[in-house]
Amino acid sequence: MRRFAHAILLCLTVLSAAGLILSDLSVYVSPERVWFLPFFGLLFAPLLLLNFALLLLWAILRRWALLLPLAVVLLNIGFVRTLVQLPPDKKNATLKPELKLLSYNVNLFGIGYVYSDISTYAQVAGFMNHEKFDVACLQEFHTRSEAESERQFAQRLSGLPHRHVHYSATRRGRRFGLATFSRFPIVNRGNIEFPNTANAAIFTDVVLSAGDTLRVYNVHLQSVRLGDRERDLLQDERSWYGGRQDYSRVLRSASGKLRIAFLIRARQVDALSQHMRRSPHAVVVCGDFNDTPISYTYHTMRGNLCDAFTEAGRGLMSTFVSLIPSFRIDYILYSSRFTAATCYCPNLSCSDHYPVVCRLATRQ
Repeated sequence: MRRFAHAILLCLTVLSAAGLILSDLSVYVSPERVWFLPFFGLLFAPLLLLNFALLLLWAILRRWALLLPLAVVLLNIGFVRTLVQLPPDKKNATLKPELKLLSYNVNLFGIGYVYSDISTYAQVAGFMNHEKFDVACLQEFHTRSEAESERQFAQRLSGLPHRHVHYSATRRGRRFGLATFSRFPIVNRGNIEFPNTANAAIFTDVVLSAGDTLRVYNVHLQSVRLGDRERDLLQDERSWYGGRQDYSRVLRSASGKLRIAFLIRARQVDALSQHMRRSPHAVVVCGDFNDTPISYTYHTMRGNLCDAFTEAGRGLMSTFVSLIPSFRIDYILYSSRFTAATCYCPNLSCSDHYPVVCRLATRQ
């Protein structure tokens, strides 16, 4: 009986290690080549915890099998840093920030949906004025009438006189897109369209000082577009019980939408990373990637850039309102010329996302 139990435990150990390795591979292999790998990426945290638990169990049993979970746990220390951070290094406190950045998916200012008539224009503008940003990138920027227009919103802002707004979709007079507001003059701008979707990216060249231009990318990548039943199923464990007979159908629908989103985002991020490599200026990327740090999307977008959270974040940082304690899908990335002094998410309840705020200094 003991041998049988050990055999089952060993089998579980091998499978959990294999699952974590597949999760790692999802970062490097495009979903267009192996479509199922991103699903293992989504399971990274539970797979890591399972391997750690098996490591402790084999250590208690004093068996050599502990080497397998030990190896895969150690191999993933670097990935863990993209999910959770210890308090920032004290040297960050001595930095003199030069740029204060915002990335915020404003969720259509609360008025883009039929069931909502509550506008958050004033609250978002008030937050931006209070924080005094140098550059602010908004995703899901939305206007529905002349009374709630781009110009009206810009007039609410103080200290951000320059703007670059691009509408990637217009339906029944309602416009949807991206907006970058800047304290610095804008000398060049452009749009990066993605086919067959309302998602897009824009780049804005701002002059920080004479002879010093920064290119700011404002990005909104493909979302999954889950329905209410699918979100309930994935977020509320009670939906798995209580006699519901359609959970398997809803789960298949959700997984199908996830697969399509993985494939579309892979194409979008490949196009964006090529565009960024051709930039003649230092780069900052702000945006809603709609994907976790353990993903091909994040890894490809980051490339040689730095992540504000991994340099100056603290603890678990969720950027999306969810039951999952760490669900980071919004990011601020930047060229190695800069280093982050602070990175945090204010608890602002104007959207289904939280704002990401970062203060950058020139790297010494």
